[in-house]
Order: sequence, then C-alpha cells, then structure tokens
Amino acid sequence: MRKLIFLSLFIAPMVMLSQDYLNSITDIHGTTDELLLDGFLNEALWEEAQRFPFTEWRPDWGAPDSLTTLFVTFDKDYLYVALDAKDPNPEKIIGRNLVRDGWYGDDYFAFQIDPNRTRKNALIFSIYPTGSRYDDAIYNDNVPLGNAPSTPAYDMLWEGRTQITEKGWQAEYRIPLSNLRFEIRDGEVLGGISAQRTINYDNKLLVYPEVPQNITGANGKPSLKKPVRFVGLEPKKDLQVTPYLLASSQNNYRLNSSQSAYEKNTFNELDVGLDVRYGITPSLTLDLTLNTDFSQVEIDDQVVNLGRVSIFFPERRKFFLQQSGLFDFDMGILSQLFYSRTIGINNGQLTPIIGGAKLTGELGNWDLGLLSLQTEGTRINANALPTENFSVLRLRRKVFNDRSFIGFMATNRAREAYINTALGVDGVIDVGDENFIITSLATTVEGENFSNADYNLIDNSRFAFQFARRKRDGWFYRGAYEFSGEAFKPGMGFLLREKHHNFYVGLNHGKFNSESENHTFQYRRWMPINSDLYFTTDFSEVLTWYNRSQWSGTFFNIDAVTFFGQVQYEFLQEPLQFSNKITIPQGDYFYSFFGASYTSGFQRALKIPISAEYGSFFDGKNLEFRLSPEWTINQHLTMEGSWRVNYLSFGERNVSEWITLPQFRINWAYNLHLSGSVTAQYNSIQNQIFTAARLRYNFRDGHNLYVVYNQDYNTDRMQFMPQLPRFNNQLVTLKYVYTFF
Repeated sequence: MRKLIFLSLFIAPMVMLSQDYLNSITDIHGTTDELLLDGFLNEALWEEAQRFPFTEWRPDWGAPDSLTTLFVTFDKDYLYVALDAKDPNPEKIIGRNLVRDGWYGDDYFAFQIDPNRTRKNALIFSIYPTGSRYDDAIYNDNVPLGNAPSTPAYDMLWEGRTQITEKGWQAEYRIPLSNLRFEIRDGEVLGGISAQRTINYDNKLLVYPEVPQNITGANGKPSLKKPVRFVGLEPKKDLQVTPYLLASSQNNYRLNSSQSAYEKNTFNELDVGLDVRYGITPSLTLDLTLNTDFSQVEIDDQVVNLGRVSIFFPERRKFFLQQSGLFDFDMGILSQLFYSRTIGINNGQLTPIIGGAKLTGELGNWDLGLLSLQTEGTRINANALPTENFSVLRLRRKVFNDRSFIGFMATNRAREAYINTALGVDGVIDVGDENFIITSLATTVEGENFSNADYNLIDNSRFAFQFARRKRDGWFYRGAYEFSGEAFKPGMGFLLREKHHNFYVGLNHGKFNSESENHTFQYRRWMPINSDLYFTTDFSEVLTWYNRSQWSGTFFNIDAVTFFGQVQYEFLQEPLQFSNKITIPQGDYFYSFFGASYTSGFQRALKIPISAEYGSFFDGKNLEFRLSPEWTINQHLTMEGSWRVNYLSFGERNVSEWITLPQFRINWAYNLHLSGSVTAQYNSIQNQIFTAARLRYNFRDGHNLYVVYNQDYNTDRMQFMPQLPRFNNQLVTLKYVYTFF
C-alpha cells in the first residue's frame, strides 16, 4: 500500500496593514426630533446626526469617496440610521428585488453594528434601492468554526425606507433599541459600527471605516468596526411574544399490514404554538418555545453524493439561528459537536417538537449557551420514533486578547433505554497578523445508560488542530490535523468523516489590482497545494489522498474564471454505492481529473454560471457538467435554475449511468409585502420529483401569513412490487404569525 510523506512548507508572511481608526472613539448623540420614515433625508434630526464619510474598497482600495455619507442618531426608543448615496448616473442604479432577504445583484447599503463592542458578534441591516431588506448576524469575529460565521436567514424586527432621486438614492432605518440589547458598562454605552455601499454597474464597493482589503472577511469582522460612544443612550429590555395559528392537511401513502399494497392516509390538523423571547439582562436572553413549528421553512435542495463524505445541510429555522455562533464547536471542516438539525428533522422530514428553552448571552466574563428541547414521539414512513430530549451546555471565555477564547461544551441526547453524551473543550487563539490556532478535544459515551456503556478514551474521542493565516493577498496558508476514534459518535453532532487520522495542508497566493487599464484581473488567486491525507486509526492503511491545484481570477466586471486539476487515491475497505446501478468494488484506486468554471458578475440581470470537469473516477470515467442560470426579468419576477449531470462509465465492468439533478424555481413579488416561490426538483437516483410552493404576506416584521404546499412524485412506479403510489407525501399548510413587542 502506498505511503505518502509530506515535506514541510516554507511560509512567507505578509505584514498586516494597521488600523489607526481603532484607537479613537467617535461620539454619537441622541435627538428629540421626530422622524417621518419615508426615505427622504429632509428631517431636522439628520442635520444634527453624526456623519461618517466613506472610502473606496473595491477596486481602488483607499481612494477617497465624496458620494456617500452615513448618518447615525437615536432617541429613547429607536436607533436611526440614514444613507445619502449620490450617483452621477442615477438611471444606472440597480434595484431589481422586492423579496425580503432576496438578492439579485442589486445595489445595497449595509449597516453593521456590534452594540456592546464585543469584538466578536455583530448585526447587519441591509436595504436595496427598491426598499427590500436583508438582515444577518455575524459571530466569532467572522472566523468560521466549522460552520459559516453568519446566519443570513436571521429575521429581525426593524423598518427601512428608500427613495431614488435625481441625485442618487437615500435610505432611512428605524431599529428598536430593544432589539440591539445595548448595555451600560462603566457608565457608558460603547459599540462598534461599519457600513458598506455598492455601485454595482461600476464594480465599486465603498466602506466606512477604511477596512483593510487583504484580510479574509474584513468587512464583517466585529473587531475591525469603528469604536463609537452612544452618549446618553438608555438601553431597553427585549420582550417578544409570538403566537401562531396553523391549519394543515396531509396525505401520505404507507404499506398496509400485509405489505401487499399502499394505503392512503389523510390527516387534518388545527394547531397553535408560542415563542417568547425575553431579555433577562441586556446581555442574557431567554427563548421559550411551545409546540414549535417550522412548516414555513423552505425545503432543502436535492443533492447527489459522489464521494465518501457526509452531506451537510445548513440550518434554516429561526429558533436555532439566533445566537447560533455561540454553539459552534469546530472538529474539522464542517464537523460539529452540536448540529441543530439533529433536533426535529429525521430523514429530511420535520418531526414535532413539544417545546423547550434556550438561554444565551454573557454571564460575568463567560459566554453562556444552554439549550433543551423535547421532541414528540411520531412515525416517519414505517419507522416509529420515540420522544427524545436534546440538551446542550456551552461555555466560553476570552483569553489573551479579544479574538481568543477557550470553551467547553456538553451535549446529551436521551430517550427510553438510550443515552448519548458528548463532552468537549475547544479554543481559538489569535497569535497575531491574522494567524489563528483553532483546536478542540471531545469524547462521547453511548448506551442504554452510563453504567453499561462501553468506553475507551482513545476510541471514543476526537481531536482537531489547525493553524491558519486568514489573508487574501500574498502567501497565506492552512495546516490541520484530525483524529477521530473508532467509537466516537456525537448523537447531536455532524461528522464529515469518521474513524481516521487526517493531515491537511493548503498554500495560496493572492494578488489585488486596482487599475483596469494595466491588468486583466481585479483579483487572482493561485492554490498550488490543497492536499488531504487520511489514514486508518492504526495508521495501517492510507484511506484517501488528494491534491487539488487551482487558479482563479476575478475580472474588473466581477465575472470570474477558475481552472483546476486534481490527483486522488482512494482505498475502499468495503464497496461504495452511489446508486442502484453504480457500486465501486472494494480495493484501491488512483485517478485524476481536471475542470474549469465561469461565473457571471452578480450585477447582471441574466447570469449563467457554468462548470465542467472530466477525468478518471475510481476504475472508470466521470464527465460532469453544471449550469446555474438566473434571470431577473423585472422587480416582480425572477427565474432561476440549476442542472447537474454526471455520466459515469466503467468500461471493464460494462456499467454506465447518467445521473441528473435539475432544479427550477420561480421567485415572484407583487410588492414589498406579498411574495412567493414555486420550486421543482428531480433526483434521478431516487426517481422522484420534489415540488414546493410558498406564499408569504408580510404585514410588517413579525406579522406574517404563510401558505405552503409540498409534494413529491414517484417517476418510476414499477421499479418495486407492490407498485409505488403516485406520490408519497402531500402537505398543505396555512400559518399565521403575530409578534407582540
């Protein structure tokens, strides 16, 4: 068996640009003037509000900007934010979206705030020229800890209006102070702010303050926001009470007791539930939920897995998204000790949650997260699922500096005659110049109870360590090691791969250019080394090795191209099945492939990203083609789709198969209040079509009416006996939600 030895890498560090603006504090004063929220900046309060000028970030970083001004003030109930975005060509302003949290290449204004200058968490409030809004939350100083460090499905309660004028466009925000959870510390309210504004037809990104261009995720990093003092601000407690009313009708088909035919079952339901969010202190929040429902959440995209790793699906449910970054526990790429989709989702289907509680925030010098939920016993297809309790405890504390912490996590999943408990410690250490150490150690125990559970410290544990330079220009790198024991099994976690030693090394070189006359690419990146090596837990066999070399470039019009080549070795200890037709036999394989992709600039109304790859694949060949067109016809209608096709052929075994995964979606909006979508997906491996339709009427933030329709279809009904039904599940839901705050 091949043994692979890696040489150590020589690293040429770059010196990070200093941020002098972090050394001073700007005062923001309150107002007693009233605001007519209409998008026009003609009220008296904007004359007295603190103003902040912008500079250019892309393409010509650091160039002065005279077109954009940010205004910030507050009163006893609200934070007020305004944008004056002048434009010499107002007819070219891009505003094509009316859907809440949608984006189709629109120009935008984003205001970011770290209300208590934690230097780790921030909230984002964005608006487009059409008046449509988008909000987000950033955690862990925008450093990924296995998951993405932001939650774009996070909906907050606030208001915004815009106007397009003959000089450009303007925006006004009104954000409740209770949402922002300000806190008086040492007699004052200190926070951090930043803002971004785009001029997409000219490929310009303008920012405040002058955030460095060479740091990964710099525009979202709370630690790089401008320190401000809100003079005289009195914090407000947060209290939100959200009852809902739900009516649904479900049809499904299940095999009868004799297994001879499918019988139709119909369920009609009228239900109510309640969510409560209460600010115990400005820095500690209690969330309560009763008869929790997530039926309005969009369905997952269909995927085809042609590899050995597990598929990670992102969380979309609001209850779990709030303060989700606190619960991140990195055990390697995407791997998490706590994965919220283990709660209330089984085989892609929602299961009932009786209720529970979540406590998040700060307690003294510690970050605290506590979660406990109870699911209801139910049946998925022919499988009976018992009631279960899911509980998590999370503690973190800053050490050394504002961007370093040590932490502890405990998870417990319990049902009748079963318990799974995980314990772990982790840490993130900023060693300077955007170099980070991220490490964790966890162990699990599983059984009917603790007394009869088998446990071995090595076999039941997992260790992860990485050292990374989070830059975008010059040389930057990441090196990592993982060990996952034979019996390590977090019942509330997610593991990309199990039972291995893993060594990873990645080396990149990036270069920014600001002059389009002398350069073709605004940014280019070369990745000569991107290599993973997996061993069995006893180092007796190499399981996987690959190296992927890649070059990518972004043009000044934001179009981008990528070229790559990869060599790979796999040793299969047992057969690997991809479909009913394709199974890779046990054995070792060495193969290589190459590919290229093109991505359209996001400012285009018609975007056609495309990619292709070809080469050997285990003992055969693989041709892959992907196409993801998006066409925004006008503000009211956007059509988007995707098509992935793989042709797998294994000549020596005389086996081949076309695998296709098309998707088509129509997003529509009548105005800023009424919107919806229709989605259809086909999975050739499952021989099923999945359809969904969703209508939302947004009276205001926190006050919504949803109508949701989901149904699957069997396309090859004769493949099994008895014959499959036309569909397996059909669900229609009407849901009304109102938030008191």
